[in-house]
Amino acid sequence: MLPPMKRAIYCLAACFSSTIALSASTELTYWDFLGGGDGIRMKQIVSEFNKSQTEIHVNQSTLTWGEPFYTKVHTAVVAGQTPDVMTYHLSHFAAGIMEKDLRPISTEELAQAGLKASDFQKSLIDRSLELSKTYGNTDQLFGVPLDSHMLVLYYNKTVLQKAGALGSDGKPTGLDGIDAFTKMLSTVKEKTHLIPVSANVYSEDPASLWRMWYTFFKQQNGDFLKNGQLSFDDVTNQGTKSLQVLTDWTKQGLIPKNTGYSSMVALFSAGRAAFMINGNWEVPTMVDLKKGGKLPFEYGVAPFPKLFENQDTWADSHQLAIPNDQKKPASPEKVAAALKFIAYVVKQVTWAGGGHIPAYLPVQESEEYKQMVPNNEYSAEGAKNVVFEPPLPIFGVGGPTFSPISNFLVPAANGQLPVDQAIKKFTAELEGFAKQAQK
Repeated sequence: MLPPMKRAIYCLAACFSSTIALSASTELTYWDFLGGGDGIRMKQIVSEFNKSQTEIHVNQSTLTWGEPFYTKVHTAVVAGQTPDVMTYHLSHFAAGIMEKDLRPISTEELAQAGLKASDFQKSLIDRSLELSKTYGNTDQLFGVPLDSHMLVLYYNKTVLQKAGALGSDGKPTGLDGIDAFTKMLSTVKEKTHLIPVSANVYSEDPASLWRMWYTFFKQQNGDFLKNGQLSFDDVTNQGTKSLQVLTDWTKQGLIPKNTGYSSMVALFSAGRAAFMINGNWEVPTMVDLKKGGKLPFEYGVAPFPKLFENQDTWADSHQLAIPNDQKKPASPEKVAAALKFIAYVVKQVTWAGGGHIPAYLPVQESEEYKQMVPNNEYSAEGAKNVVFEPPLPIFGVGGPTFSPISNFLVPAANGQLPVDQAIKKFTAELEGFAKQAQK
């Protein structure tokens, strides 16, 4: 047994040694905007990463989704007080790259983390590189894809069966075109006296209506770009038709008026609607309710149907990115640590439990993911039909376009503004944003 003095010296040495080991680990600050099931899963992944090794420790902070998040990031870049890694939307890349908020990631840096561009869903890499070249004048990536998420069609099998709108394969009938779909919805309403489609048509949350309108618009081969320039020709034509469909649906009682996001989910999950048009991120809500015995019906999730000329479907992608802190540039060690964390995150099938389609192909093609229900009902086809936001800085999450969507498109869908007036006011405001962005 050691004498008291030697025991004290030994204890001090051991404590000092553990302090050195702790201080030698790299601390990473990670900002995200993930709530609900996404937030729960990301916290689980961060916790597992921190337990997996001692060299890096990630401190996670969750901020408000949308414009507040991207304003906070830009302010942090200007002030030189950025996090080390952050979650980012692909749809905000054009604005983020142009404002120099994102640090490019070289092929060599990716390789050191055991990653390469070909490991990821090609459509995501292609769009990311397109934006890199256009706004960053580089062929380097400004983020690493985590997933693709898109609009899908949730359906109540029990209600559809009663209405005679469920096929022998257990899938809805009447999905072969906008006229057939509208007719089927009218039949469901007549026979069940329930809401045919639970949808979010509410001015305080315009993102949901935008996703539906943009899907209809793209399925008619509509585009905001002509010869590389912003154009509203298709908005006036295909865009008007898309908005008219939504307006007619509310007028006919096929979708409820002035329904917010939480109400939309509640109406469907309570069995009061035959369908819900929403993103695949509500899959965990359905899975958890089913598992807890709180879902009063059988349900399914389908890729968004081909209602017009093609099956293009609104989509976005969560990415993991490194802020471009020019006042206090990240050291090579910090960048390597951030990329090691990023590589760990994108390889976790846990994230797919949130309903998203993994961007990392070895996960997307794994048997574990292919057996995941109900993801396997929509993921294979859904990944093929993704169509992203227009590649312009005024669009995307946190962009200024949500204001005219809320002010003009939403009121038109609720019968409060003529469709043609709404489209004219919408395009006029977008044109103003575009001119301001060019100054």
